[in-house]
Amino acid sequence: QSRGSPRSGRAMAVSLVPGGGAAPGDGGPARLIKKPEAGDFIDLPAGKAAADVFVTFGEGQGQLAFWVEGVTNSSLRGPVNCLPVVPAEAYAVRGLPEGAFRLHAALWEAAPGAGDAKPQTAADLDGARFVVAARAAVDFTVRRFEDFAAGYDWQPVERWHRLPAGLEISLDLGTGAGSGSRRARIPQPWNWDARVQDDPAPRRVPVEADTTFGELLLRLGFSRETHEAVWQQPDGSHARPMDAGWTARQADLFRYRGQISIRQKP
Repeated sequence: QSRGSPRSGRAMAVSLVPGGGAAPGDGGPARLIKKPEAGDFIDLPAGKAAADVFVTFGEGQGQLAFWVEGVTNSSLRGPVNCLPVVPAEAYAVRGLPEGAFRLHAALWEAAPGAGDAKPQTAADLDGARFVVAARAAVDFTVRRFEDFAAGYDWQPVERWHRLPAGLEISLDLGTGAGSGSRRARIPQPWNWDARVQDDPAPRRVPVEADTTFGELLLRLGFSRETHEAVWQQPDGSHARPMDAGWTARQADLFRYRGQISIRQKP
């Protein structure tokens, strides 16, 4: 089923995702909307003006109606989608631009004498022609995710951050206002798998924030007189030797570890 939005001016539509049911064991107590969860952030892909949001539902008896509307922009409202039963498969709500949204769902039946009438708008469900057994609503946000700028001090992690591998992560397990919040930092030490010129495999070396490249060369079994660390653009178009006195913190080695290698001095 796919229906465009008559009010949004955008190609907001809904379609079935084959094989896209909820994973076993993801449940907890049955609820009408399983995904997205309240407060979720949905990544707006790079180069795209809109995202697809995948929706899964819990168990329930009756016909299902669901729709999406903008929280701060009331002109962004998708159609009311009606299904004869609560589906086990996921549905994709397509074409959502950046912003805050609310997903609504309702279990309904036509009132006696209403025949095979179906709600066309959200307001119809409040009328006398329909009996609503359950309702649910979940707020979520579509935004472009950002790379987490890792440092050696603890920094808060937002739900829209992309985390690089290898970070130390702290999760607040308390019950206060900060419960569930995350922090991250570069561990000390962390292990750098340094690529060495003419070596078939990388060499692993421990790194602290204030470790200099000269010290790293010694740990790798080299001398600063014979070898050097060099940064190179991913396409190989430009290379720059790293000063032996620079520290891992100064050179942001953790971030650029894949672009820095060890070579013999020319």
